[in-house]
Amino acid sequence: MRMRFLFAAVALAGNVQAADPASTGPQVVHVNGSALGQPMAWRYELLQTAQATFEQHAAAQAPGAQLSFRLPRMAPAQEGNLVEIVAGDQRTPLAMASPASFLLPGRNAVDDDDAMVMANKDFPKGSYLHPNVQVRSPGLPDNVVRMGDLRLACAAQVAMAKKESLKFRLVLGTVGLFADLCGEMDIASMNAPAGAYDTVSIEDGERKLSFAKSQDKLPRLGEKSWSDNARITYLSREQATQ
Repeated sequence: MRMRFLFAAVALAGNVQAADPASTGPQVVHVNGSALGQPMAWRYELLQTAQATFEQHAAAQAPGAQLSFRLPRMAPAQEGNLVEIVAGDQRTPLAMASPASFLLPGRNAVDDDDAMVMANKDFPKGSYLHPNVQVRSPGLPDNVVRMGDLRLACAAQVAMAKKESLKFRLVLGTVGLFADLCGEMDIASMNAPAGAYDTVSIEDGERKLSFAKSQDKLPRLGEKSWSDNARITYLSREQATQ
């Protein structure tokens, strides 16, 4: 029940009104054939909040890792996505970390308080969602993530949500979870790899535990007994028996 509330709180954070982006640019493509909705766009300043959190803690928590933003409700391998910064009549294409995730330039690369980050997609009608923050260390297999990466991705996601959504801050403050939302998240809550998996294992030095995906008590991001260097592996039933 507690975890279901946490997910609901994060979802609530994104349910706010989007600012009006520029009316020109890449052609808008409807997600999943939905009726016309708001173009998928966010304030550049908002995404910089996540970037600032990442830069503040990356050296200690996720050295060498890369920060990216995945387009919401988008299959990771979906092609044809374009993202750019729109500032007045200037449009700056952004590099893509993957078919459905993009990178931001260095902080303060755009000197315009009204700049928007805009994708050639639109939100489902009546909704607005933040992009999904992803932090990933180099050299890991696709089905493996670091604990420190997950912790930092969650912190950056929550920092972005707190900045924009008053409802999010009020809900968390009411139930006393304001400072510990990420600590309560389990290791399968964020940035799990694409594709089906049945088993989650976590390895930290000589310590290793495995869990069924459906298990209620997966390790939490806030458990201090697991270091930032702990590796989390997601396996299908077939892979787990090999």
